[in-house]
Order: sequence, then C-alpha cells, then structure tokens
Amino acid sequence: MKSNQQLKDIAFILGLSMILALWFNFFGHSNGISLIREKQEVAIASDDEFLLIDTASTLTADTVKVAIDSVSLMKKALQDSLKNVKRLQDSLKNISVESGPIKAKSIVYKQILQLLKDPNVLVIDARNEHEFAEGHIPNAKHVFAMEFEQHIPELIALPKDKRIIVYCGGGDCELSHDVCNGLIGLGFQKVYIYIGGWEDWKKNGSGKGV
Repeated sequence: MKSNQQLKDIAFILGLSMILALWFNFFGHSNGISLIREKQEVAIASDDEFLLIDTASTLTADTVKVAIDSVSLMKKALQDSLKNVKRLQDSLKNISVESGPIKAKSIVYKQILQLLKDPNVLVIDARNEHEFAEGHIPNAKHVFAMEFEQHIPELIALPKDKRIIVYCGGGDCELSHDVCNGLIGLGFQKVYIYIGGWEDWKKNGSGKGV
C-alpha cells in the first residue's frame, strides 16, 4: 500500500511539472519554444550575383592592367626624354669656344686668300643666279639667300666644324648675313662673312673670277 501511494505522488508531481512548464512556455515568455517545428524559409542565391562578382573582379583586374601599362609607357617616355637631354648636354659640352665663332665673323680680302689655301673651306655666294653667272669667286657654291631652305638638306650633311665663307655683292648687301644666320641656325660653328664681297674681290685685282 505504501509503494502505491509513492507512485501516485510521483505521477502527481510529474503531471504538475508538465502543466507548469506548458503554461510558462505559452504565457510566461514571449519567445516560447514551439512544440511543432516550423519550416525555415531560406532565400535562394541568384546566379547573377556571382556573375556580377566575376565581372567586377575582371573589370578591376583590367583597370589595374591598364594603369600598369600606362605607368610603364610614361616611364619609358621619361627615360627617352632624359636620354635626349643627356645627348644635348653632351653635344653642348663638345662645343668649345676655341673651335670657332658662335656668331659669324667678318674677314677681309687678305684673310680670304689665306683661308682659300685650305681645299676643305667652303665658299658660298649668296647673290641671285644672274649675278652668280656673271662672275664669282673660284669654286664658290651658289646658295641664293632667298632660297636658303632649298639647300638645307645638302648643307646639314656637312661637318659642323667646317669653315664656311659667305659673300654677296658687298657694301649694303645683306644677303650674306642672312645665309650666315641660317648656317649658324643649322649648327655650323665656323662661319665667316667676306664683307667686301664680289666688288672687293674684283677691286683687289682678282678679275672676274669664274
């Protein structure tokens, strides 16, 4: 009889515990545990999301590549520019004050005779074709001042330290000055003007020349 009473007491306690637990779950806590498992809704990822990621990665990689290529090109251009500057500096260093006049210097009849002893000296007649045909200093090259640009290709090929004598009619004639300025502009270092020109040449007994 005693054991039956104990079983009844245990059953009563368990039943009361379950009732209290259910009451607390439903009414005593807002986030009570559901007795029936609810189905969880999970959003499905779209393939487009991964496509966008891949595209963004590709764009980023391409952008970086373009930037790197641009920097490389700029670096090469800068290096080339520095090389050109160095070449120019080296060229300027090689130009000695003693190598010849920076500006054309005037010479007289006696000096031109001395210079003409050197077969490498170039004499340029700056007058027009008609005047040149009437007479000129022996072996003179005809380069009419008004047509100087046409002779640049042949002149620029000459050594820049070559002695060049330029003359025209003499007196107020400015054609020889124009040709000298053009030659100096091309980089020639030894340019001389025979100030007396063709008239002085004839007056000093050299005849009509050639």
